[in-house]
Amino acid sequence: MSHPFHPEDFPVKEGVVLKPTRVFYLKGCIHFKTTAQILDISGHVRQPFNGDFNHAFLDDAEQAARKQADSPSYEIKSSGNMMRTLKTITDGSGSKVCDLNITFVSFGSSTVRFPPGSEHSRHEVEMCPVGGSGNDDSKHEAFVRHSIPYFWDMTRGRVAILYKCLNQQRVEIGRVAGYGFDKDVVLVLNGEELDDVVAISTCIILLNGRDAMDA
Repeated sequence: MSHPFHPEDFPVKEGVVLKPTRVFYLKGCIHFKTTAQILDISGHVRQPFNGDFNHAFLDDAEQAARKQADSPSYEIKSSGNMMRTLKTITDGSGSKVCDLNITFVSFGSSTVRFPPGSEHSRHEVEMCPVGGSGNDDSKHEAFVRHSIPYFWDMTRGRVAILYKCLNQQRVEIGRVAGYGFDKDVVLVLNGEELDDVVAISTCIILLNGRDAMDA
């Protein structure tokens, strides 16, 4: 299944620059089989984010995460089979935040399910490939939250961009990049435009699904 809209339906709004309010370090979150951690390092990265990742920012993010390694904001546990993987995200108190059901097959969708009354989303979030079978099309995934479309654009290899669609245009609200040669990534997000758990959970799908982002 794919969503009935395409990135080309929402041209990028000119002159809008990503100004992240949140920074997360996703430790061990690429192709992991047991557990992984998500560290909120907002306010602890000394290097400014100037529209794109650079080595100084990524190195500083890793150092900030190392100092908070004993107190992750979220943890993820994984299970599954050859066709799907199931992941559960819990918060610092151990309470379930959401379940991820991730597909590896090209024609399926992945879902994020939230407990009843969740503050993060009023409904399940389904993430699907969009467009046709072209190279660029196959590297876009879309989801809808509270009637607003979002796209993850993975056409840049080691960097993926999160767009929000409003008034028939899209603006960048987040960006994620692999760090080093391990299984870590850094996510920057404008937290005023999307709930952090929705951004993180859909990002985890990117890192572990059918067209996983190259770290």
